[in-house]
Amino acid sequence: MSIQLSLSEYFLIGFVLIALGRTIHYLAVTRYLRERCLVATRDRWAMRDWSEWSAYGKARLSDHQPLTWWYVLWAIQIVVFLWMIGWFASAGGALKFGVLTYLPLATSNVDGYTTVFDVTQTGYRHWSFTAFGLIFVAVGLALPTLIRIGIFRKPPNWMQKWFPRVFLGFAIFLTLTCFITTYTDYRRAVSAIRNNRAHVIEGIVTDFKPMPYTGHAMESFVVQGIRFEYSDHVITGGFNNTSSHGGPIREGLPVKIWYLGREILRLDIKRSDQ
Repeated sequence: MSIQLSLSEYFLIGFVLIALGRTIHYLAVTRYLRERCLVATRDRWAMRDWSEWSAYGKARLSDHQPLTWWYVLWAIQIVVFLWMIGWFASAGGALKFGVLTYLPLATSNVDGYTTVFDVTQTGYRHWSFTAFGLIFVAVGLALPTLIRIGIFRKPPNWMQKWFPRVFLGFAIFLTLTCFITTYTDYRRAVSAIRNNRAHVIEGIVTDFKPMPYTGHAMESFVVQGIRFEYSDHVITGGFNNTSSHGGPIREGLPVKIWYLGREILRLDIKRSDQ
């Protein structure tokens, strides 16, 4: 089984699920019990949250109210539990994650080089970055309902009418802007390679400055007097895999680079054993 997520993305999604569960718990369950002066019984449950869920469910049923958030919380806990099983399965080798590094895409060519990055082969790589904005779109769509059912305190009428619309509009604008910007950059890079508009340079990597393991500094190197800079933390359609994250660049490495501006569109390397 292969899940095309890096470990960092897998961790981030799990963290978001936990944060969402905690937010709903405090805004929906805890607030509901506090406003009705209900105290969750703790004699049957070892965890406070579970006793509060039980008290919340019983109170809602007694008032003939829907248990929407009760079911949502249970669903989140089940998903998080399965997420944790995924971590253990990965550690035991039963589950394999797709690691976002640039392994060789092809065998060595006649010049002895091996392609380790080609923008025309990697595809659009920033779906997770763009999709993050959909969280805010979902919140914007849910705001009227959250206000109406009392998750948030009811604001003034003008704010109740306009704030959800402004929030949703901004979230949609931000998400579309992120997608259009990153996808346009990707298509420009692909077009440059396919239409032979990219410059080509071949030589030895010199003045290599790796990105530190901590911090967001750029990694850089020089080939034939041209300096290239990149970072895993910079969103780009081109090559950005630093050595601290498994990247292939090293001092003295023979390389062949297709580039536009200072963006690396294709990277071929010649290893010492070739």
